[in-house]
Amino acid sequence: MNSSFSQKLPGLQLAWDSTSLGALKECPAKYKMAIVDGFVPRETSVHLVFGLIVHGASEHYNHAKAKGADHEDALRAAVSYALAESWDKDLNRPKAVFDDKNKSRPNLIRTIVWYFEQFKDDSLETLILSNGKPAVELSFDMNLHHSSAATGEAYSLCGHMDRVALLNGQPYIIDIKTSKSIVDENFFKKFSPDNQFSTYTLAGKVAFDIPVHGLIVDAAQIAVTFSRFARGVVTRTEAQLTEWYDSTLDWIDSAERYASKGHWPQNDKSCGNYGGCPYREVCSRSPESREAWLNMGFAKRIWDPLQRRGDI
Repeated sequence: MNSSFSQKLPGLQLAWDSTSLGALKECPAKYKMAIVDGFVPRETSVHLVFGLIVHGASEHYNHAKAKGADHEDALRAAVSYALAESWDKDLNRPKAVFDDKNKSRPNLIRTIVWYFEQFKDDSLETLILSNGKPAVELSFDMNLHHSSAATGEAYSLCGHMDRVALLNGQPYIIDIKTSKSIVDENFFKKFSPDNQFSTYTLAGKVAFDIPVHGLIVDAAQIAVTFSRFARGVVTRTEAQLTEWYDSTLDWIDSAERYASKGHWPQNDKSCGNYGGCPYREVCSRSPESREAWLNMGFAKRIWDPLQRRGDI
């Protein structure tokens, strides 16, 4: 059972995160297949796995530092984690997803080592929460103060933030992004507006009652022979957050309408985005045959934003 969905109205998501909300905004039909029904491509994206391991390595590094470890010991914890996560124990080789000339396993480890070496004397200081724990890998579940018109159940916004740190005494949410593209001013501009970063900023202010000033984005350009880093700041005004919140409620109401009707429309203008939607082949088929195509070509998983991430 998926705890994020209504037990009264099939297909109605109650606990939303930036991933599910982003999928809905891209295309309701894609959202239905990926989030509601849980069909995902069998081939895992190297970009997703690479990014997740970098985030996990950062979590291990910052937890170690918050407990008093020096840079070298914290770096060993981060690299040990990355080595284990990128290795296929059954085949005794790097995981197949890393058969990529840019985002290979050696380049993964290089990126992690170079990143922490570059920022080892960083002025950012991890925020310590009132419970004495470092503000690293924070899970949140905040009431949206909005309920389903069909079932009366409450909606919430949930997710996970990597880290909150202080810069000159002011709190910022820290996020790491990896890319094959050049990291320049245009790279950081794409996060305004951005669904994920608006979610994080609102959660920092509301769920954790932290007066965050915005996000600090550490970007890593991954190439065959080098990893290059740049840092940018992304902000949201109170008016922007209010606008995003109101729009989010409208999107959720739309999802409720789709679930009530049992009809999730295709947004055919997004089919070619990001190199092509993985569900495009399914949507090109006649409706009565699509479930068979999904069962043949996709794996199943449950997307439950309410599943919290455990402490290290």
